[in-house]
Amino acid sequence: MLKDLSLKDLLLIRLIAEEGSLTKAASLMHVSQPAASQRLSQLQARLGDELFQRRNGSMQPTVVSKRLAQAGRLIDTELGKAWQDIENHLNNIPAQLRVATQCYTSYRWLPFVLREMHKKFPNLNIDVLPEATESPYAALMEEAIDVALIFNKQSGYAFHEHPLFQDELFAVMHKDHEFARRHYLTPGNFEDQTLVLYTGDKHAIVEEVLKPAAVQPGRLMQVRMTEAIVELVRSGAGIAVLSGWAVDDIEHKEDLKAVRITQSGFIRQWLALTQTPSVPEYTQHFISCLSKVGQLIEQPNWRRTIRRKGSLTL
Repeated sequence: MLKDLSLKDLLLIRLIAEEGSLTKAASLMHVSQPAASQRLSQLQARLGDELFQRRNGSMQPTVVSKRLAQAGRLIDTELGKAWQDIENHLNNIPAQLRVATQCYTSYRWLPFVLREMHKKFPNLNIDVLPEATESPYAALMEEAIDVALIFNKQSGYAFHEHPLFQDELFAVMHKDHEFARRHYLTPGNFEDQTLVLYTGDKHAIVEEVLKPAAVQPGRLMQVRMTEAIVELVRSGAGIAVLSGWAVDDIEHKEDLKAVRITQSGFIRQWLALTQTPSVPEYTQHFISCLSKVGQLIEQPNWRRTIRRKGSLTL
């Protein structure tokens, strides 16, 4: 029965799958080859199925053993983190939370989340890694970060998803732009236009709206500073694509106009990604704070509201 599998059983399966050899797996487990072979035979008898098949002198995992090896890796990772947390606690070493976000604009509200975190966990070290902004999935895979804040989901990963909030992206232009009086823009309206975007051709508007409609903008300007983007748009240099809360946070925007993208709007779903669903208390609180700030930033004058409240309470 699967419920009778022990950690040593999972370790044996994982090592054979990774090494392709029962002998190597036995050596890494510091047991004899006959003992490892007997354990594997007993496992297969209990499961009623083969776990490995010999091909070209190597032991190749079956569908069942691949899944069990994956489970074993997750358990090893979680146990390693648990032991590290315990060791840090016993040695009075502060815990650490490493975070990356897929969008530079989130730095406008992320400090409010960090401030809320320090209230409850004053000894927690929180590191925000801007170098992982363009590749949060890779950073999480390499365990360079603990939490990735994303909105552009990628397939092929087994990370746990924590839904946070939704926001809407708008086309922002000078009030005298030819499209400023429209109720919404179609993908075709962006053709031959200059777009001022944080991430250039990797921006969500390009990947999710323009490419599927086979629309090519006239020019893409990559600018990674909100204030610079706003001033370029203000000068009539092009159209920016910004979230509603980023538009709300612009000072002196009387000469700017935000127009919906497509009739139904261009909505993003923000997620927090972690290696496993089981996370430390401080990580869970961090995710909870992100959900709260997500609800607040959709309100008018959200920055003033948060400052007045002094917290992320609704």
